[in-house]
Amino acid sequence: MNASARASAPAVLLPLLAAFACAAGSAAGTADGAGESDRELRLSLSTGEVPPTAASPVVLELTGTNDGQAALILDFPDGQRYDFEVISEDGVVVWHWAEGRFFAQVLGRETLEPGASLHWTGRIEAGLPAGVYRVLATLTTVEPHTIEARLTVLPRS
Repeated sequence: MNASARASAPAVLLPLLAAFACAAGSAAGTADGAGESDRELRLSLSTGEVPPTAASPVVLELTGTNDGQAALILDFPDGQRYDFEVISEDGVVVWHWAEGRFFAQVLGRETLEPGASLHWTGRIEAGLPAGVYRVLATLTTVEPHTIEARLTVLPRS
């Protein structure tokens, strides 16, 4: 998902949320995806409980939870359901989950019952150099929902 597609998301979505400034991070936010007060999609992004070290695998998890009282219908423009981008302090995308992947060009739909959650995971096997990064996780619905967290990768000890 490119930056211009994210920028066109409707104003109904909450702004990107920054995670607390610790080595491993998480973020959470609520988006009213259906335009009705009883239909709330809460996204959370975890970068792990323990900060990764340079060149060790990094695991990212996006969770979507229906906090509303009614089922949520999530419509997707193709076979892709989520995406992750890791951005360095100087604004360079250093890892993009969807890069080089192909997705079925077919509309998709998933139903999220009240209280239910869906989980999507991205894993950077080669790890990252030591530093501080922004992580963007996007639920790639027809009207994408994006959340942001901070990730600090520690030097090897």
